Amino acid sequence: MNAISYRKSVAWGKALGSLVFVLVCLFLLYGAFFMDTTWIRTFFCITSAIIGIPFFGGYLVVCLPRALKSNTQLLTYDQKSISDGKKTVAWVDIENISYSGPSIQKWLFPQFPQLIFHLKNRETWTVSTYYLLTDSDIQSVLKLLRGLLSRNGKK
Repeated sequence: MNAISYRKSVAWGKALGSLVFVLVCLFLLYGAFFMDTTWIRTFFCITSAIIGIPFFGGYLVVCLPRALKSNTQLLTYDQKSISDGKKTVAWVDIENISYSGPSIQKWLFPQFPQLIFHLKNRETWTVSTYYLLTDSDIQSVLKLLRGLLSRNGKK
């Protein structure tokens, strides 16, 4: 079985970067309540922290466990099927592969980038990349998966 994996350095970098921003947001809250500031600075600090903690905390909650994991595989595949560890799909059942980039959901929670496998039975199978693949990695993964689909997806 071959695998599509992420680099631990990317996971650690994003986890530590998110941690720094969460700590900055906590410091802003501390500054708003325990330092002598004007009401406009207090408002700015509280608002920034309320927006920043869920936004960057979401990335931290997702990236840190993956940075600590020893297994960095997102997908495994062979000539007959592809799997994310939870679901296995045969290449002949896949019609198309696309990519959905990151976006922001309601309440500023992140919508993680994901690979979307359009199946022939009109269902979709999504595999989240959790921001752990860089832009160049995503392009090479899509090229690889589409090549595999064109070679192995025929009955």
